[in-house]
Amino acid sequence: MRSRLPLLLIAAVSLLAVPAAAQAKLTVGIAENNPQMFADPLFTGLGAKHARLVVSWNVASARNDEINRVIDYLAHARAAGVTPLVTFEHARGDATICNKRKNRKKAQCKLPTAKQYESSLRRFKALFPEVRNVVAWNEINHFTQPTYKNPKAAAKFTTIARKVFKGGTVVAADILDQADNVRAKRPTFRSATRYIKAFRKAYKGPRSVCGVHNYSDINRFRSTGTKALIKALGCKQIWLTEAGGLYKFVGYKADQKRQLRATKYMFKVAKANKKIKRLYVYTWFGAPRSARFDAGLVGIDGKQRKAYAEVRKHVR
Repeated sequence: MRSRLPLLLIAAVSLLAVPAAAQAKLTVGIAENNPQMFADPLFTGLGAKHARLVVSWNVASARNDEINRVIDYLAHARAAGVTPLVTFEHARGDATICNKRKNRKKAQCKLPTAKQYESSLRRFKALFPEVRNVVAWNEINHFTQPTYKNPKAAAKFTTIARKVFKGGTVVAADILDQADNVRAKRPTFRSATRYIKAFRKAYKGPRSVCGVHNYSDINRFRSTGTKALIKALGCKQIWLTEAGGLYKFVGYKADQKRQLRATKYMFKVAKANKKIKRLYVYTWFGAPRSARFDAGLVGIDGKQRKAYAEVRKHVR
């Protein structure tokens, strides 16, 4: 998750009603890229058995040290009895620069060919045969991803991932709940749903599981975007592959109470929709004071925040 929510975070309306629905059984995991999480007694005490890891699409073939982090992470997950969900995304590097034309040839901004993508995924599968659950591409409709304006490529990558990870679970689409006008009182999601429509037209495989990131809804205490995306995706199952209450955002002071309210609402939204079967809470570790964005359940001082207890309640 990058710092992309607008400045206005409505924290006062913390318990807007979510339409009643049969309470679905919800599996709760943690989305965190730092393998040190597995050594944290607070994580052990949480009892979570699912974790999400984001890696570069070419992590298995690129010559850099990212692969060491992946090896460490998956080894610790295996030792802890935690099932990983591996999410592939842009090549390593700061992708927030990719909206400028002059940067589009940089590695993190370039879209791989289908052949390059498949080759790298096969190398990854050979290195880590225990990984069975993957997201073909992270936040396919966000500008930091080279799939941003290319739903056909996102569809092609999903088809390839299904072939490489045959027998496992491949999340068919991973969508961010970006509103057309983020400051609107009654936001619409036409751009996101158009992207989904184009993706569905290009992708001919099954949509057993799709992914949604609904930060915008959660931290504004609404469910408009979540419902719009789920309807547009038309998938049998939805996994909230990255979601969380904000502890801090640019322009706002750190606030554990606000984070707790948003975390409670996150679970309320998830349990109100029968299609939502899994939720990965982002993130475990908090950020330094200078950071623009912080959704950590544990502060940099190693102490649990108020939202931690709420997550533990739902994990158990």
